[in-house]
Parts: sequence; structure tokens; C-alpha cells
Amino acid sequence: MSTIVRAGSPAEFLALVPHLLGCTPRQSLVVITFTGGRSLGALRVDLPDPAVSEVDSIASTVIGMACKVPRTDAVAAVVYTDLRLTDATDTPHRALVEALVARADICGLRVTDALIVGPDGWDGYFSPAADGPRSLDEIAADPGVPGLPEVDGDQFAAAMLPSIPPSEASAVYRLLTDIEHLLARSKEGRRLPARRRAAAGRVLDDLTDPPAVFERFVAPGIPLDADAIAAVSFCLQRPALRDVALMQWVGDITTGDATYGAQDAYGEGHPFPADLARPMWGEGAHPDPSRLLRALDRCRYVAAATPREGRAGPLAACAWLAWATGRSTHASAYVAQALEIDPGHGLADIVRTLTDRGRLPEWVFERESVTSPGGTGSSLGSRDR
Repeated sequence: MSTIVRAGSPAEFLALVPHLLGCTPRQSLVVITFTGGRSLGALRVDLPDPAVSEVDSIASTVIGMACKVPRTDAVAAVVYTDLRLTDATDTPHRALVEALVARADICGLRVTDALIVGPDGWDGYFSPAADGPRSLDEIAADPGVPGLPEVDGDQFAAAMLPSIPPSEASAVYRLLTDIEHLLARSKEGRRLPARRRAAAGRVLDDLTDPPAVFERFVAPGIPLDADAIAAVSFCLQRPALRDVALMQWVGDITTGDATYGAQDAYGEGHPFPADLARPMWGEGAHPDPSRLLRALDRCRYVAAATPREGRAGPLAACAWLAWATGRSTHASAYVAQALEIDPGHGLADIVRTLTDRGRLPEWVFERESVTSPGGTGSSLGSRDR
């Protein structure tokens, strides 16, 4: 379902943009794509340093991404800056906007408007106010339109891990520790109290069928408990099982079963099927965005509940899922945390390469984005680089 919103003025349009992105961007260039006057998607990139002459490259990249959104025939641009507009002799970042307009013209795209929002007001590049920037009070904090995604801080806020009750974190730590002792058949494992041995054994029984664990993990309406968190954390710390989880969340349990079997065969020297690996690079069948976002939300919880020494794996999974849903800024934040714990982590390094190169999965350009699991979609999805 799409929410159709009509903006009658630039101020009304600016009131909608944060809701369409799901955040209030800072130090960002946002480009909104349109077809026939209806919005298709929103792209966000970091603003360059005004002293650095890379605006042509950034404009080419952003317009190139806009052109990948099917049916796009026009764009609008909004600059969010920390620079005060009243202190500037000219509108900040004008060179970037002019480069963007030039590149859009080359590509046959109309630029319907170009606006700027600063800490002390807002203005337009095409028709700046004669007496200085307009008041931010003109931009409604809440457009009052049902179905719009919620605004959750700036572009970095959603990358923060959730707070975990100490009792739950302790329970997950005990389970993970006890599982390792039982698997190692250590003397600590033999000395475990019966109650803790039984709890760890219950998780190990579940792990005899990892795809079933992964499917329950993303099933709507099933709450996470310490057993589920420990089971998924255990898997995400092991590359072969982690890859099964990611490919299953992109697809379904049948994909998970096939990937799990292919991992076993690969360990025996058989080639890994290319069609099962393609989604890892953002290629292949289009995933259900709600399913991926639900996996990301829950993986963030798993990462927060996992002891720091084992957290790199869950964080790398968060990074890949964020990248897979078009949230490269969040992916980079998770990558940085994972590599701080384990500088040689393979998946974290792969995601870092993907985000550094500005690559996004093909499917984020070809489907209508959603901003929260189970939520109502908007006629504007968001993509972030």
C-alpha cells in the first residue's frame, strides 16, 4: 500500500522529507525521484567538504543512482547543512547543487526544486528569499498524514544497538559459555549444575536444524527469549552458519535448507552453487523488505546481548542486512564496531568494501521500500549511501 501525499509548497515538502527517509538527516544531500509528478524514492549521501572539489563526482554518482530507479523522469534536491544560512555570502553548497542540476540535465531528468535547510532557516537555490532565509517554523514538525514512517533521530540514530536488560544479557552469556563447554566436553561442562546443563542442551538440540532456528527468528509475532538469542548468536559467530542465515532471510526456509546442504557439500570439496551465493552480492531474486528489516531489528538485539568478544559476527550480520536494505550509513557504523573487535573479520571487510565503493543491491532500486517491519509503505522509499 502507498500513502499518497500532496505537498502544496516547498515548506510542506520539506516537512515530509524526514518522514520519507525515516530520519532527520544532517550534513546530507537528499535526492527525491519522481515519475509523472509522483515520488518514487529518496537517496541520501553525505555532504562533501565545501573546500574539496569533488562535487562533479558526487553529482554523477547520485544522479546515476537516481537513474537506476525505474520510471524516474524528475528529481528534487534538499541539502541539510550545519552551516548558518544567515552568515553565508552565498547559499552554501551551491556548487554541488549546480553540478547536480547539470548532470541531471545531461541524463534527461528535470530538477523540480532544490532547497536547503540550515540550523537557522531554510531557502531555495532557484528562488532564494530576498530578505534572508525563511523561518524553520514554516516547516511543520508533524505533517499529520497517517501512514507516514516515523522519524527516528538523524541518519546515525537507528544504528545504535538497543539497550538490553542486565538479567537477559547475563542469561545469554551463561548459555553461550555453557554451550561451548558442552561442545568441548571440558571439565567445566561436566561440572555444570543440572539446570544449566539442561538449558544449554536445549539450545544445542535446536541447533541440529539451523534453518528452523533462523525461520522462527524472523517469524512475525514470536518474541525473542534467551534461548533464541543464544542460538542465533552462536550461529552468527560461525561464518558457514551465518551465511545460511543471511541467505535464508533473503529468501525462505527452502533457501536456507539448500544453502545449509551446499555448505556441507562445499566442506567435502564440491563447488558452491552460484545461484545460492548471488544474493550475498545484491543480485538475484528480490527479497521481502519487511522480512529483511525484521531480521535486521532482531540481529541488532542479538548483537547487543552477545558478550563483546563474540559480538563481531552479529555486528557483521547487522552490517550486511543494513546494506541489503539500502542503509549504507548504518552498515558502515556496524562494520566499524565489528572491525574494532576483530580487525580481520571477513564479512565486515566485505561490507566495508561494498559501502566504500557506493554499491547497493540491485533490488533496492526495483521495489517499493518500507521503513519498518509490518508498517504501511509510502510512495517514497529511502536509499542511503
